[in-house]
Amino acid sequence: MNDNVQNMIGISAILALFLSACFLALGLTRQFDGALDEVSAVVSGQKRSVHSTLTLARPDIFSGSQAFLVTVDQVGAGVAVKVDGVPVASGDPLELAGTAVFQPEAKYRAEYARDWNGLLKEIRFAKLKPGEDVL
Repeated sequence: MNDNVQNMIGISAILALFLSACFLALGLTRQFDGALDEVSAVVSGQKRSVHSTLTLARPDIFSGSQAFLVTVDQVGAGVAVKVDGVPVASGDPLELAGTAVFQPEAKYRAEYARDWNGLLKEIRFAKLKPGEDVL
C-alpha cells in the first residue's frame, strides 16, 4: 500500500472517532438541558430553600347560608367540617338543613386546617356573637 492511502485511512479513522465523540457530547448536553429544565421548574419559586407561607390578614367570615353551601361542597369533597366543635357527618343538603346546624342570619368565622402539602383537611366554623369583633 501506498503511504498516502495509509495516511488517509488513519485520518478517516480519527475523523470518525471525533465525530462520534461530538454526537455523544451533543446527546449528553440534551440530557443535561432536560434535567436543568426540570430542576428550574421545581425551584423557580424558592428563595434559598426557604418556603414562604400564606397568612391571612383577616379571617374568612361567612353568613349562615354561605357557610351551609361551603359545608355541602367540602364534605362532598372529603374535607372534615366542624360547626362550633360539632362534626358534620353528611354532605346531603336536605339532611344538613334538617339538623339546623347553621342559622341563616348568623355570621361564622372559618378556620382552615391543612396538611404539610397544603391540602385542605378540615374547616372549623365558629359562630360569631352579635357584638363580637371579627378580628
